[in-house]
Amino acid sequence: MTQRWCLLKDSDGARGAIGKKKIYEVILDGSTVRTTWGMAEKSQRQNQSQRFITDQSARVAAVAKVNSKIAKGYRLAFAV
Repeated sequence: MTQRWCLLKDSDGARGAIGKKKIYEVILDGSTVRTTWGMAEKSQRQNQSQRFITDQSARVAAVAKVNSKIAKGYRLAFAV
């Protein structure tokens, strides 16, 4: 079963992007965790994929990633 978390944050303007929205997505698909991130206004984003030995270890890693982003000021837009 695939789970997805989408997190948003207003840019802090550190690189001249004041007012832009940053998006961070975490997708859990079995033992694989995929993350995508970038500016919400652009369709092209960076991504990373990690495979874990078990589905449970992938779930723990995905939830930890979501919680770390929330701690950095991101807010949960939706989770499915």
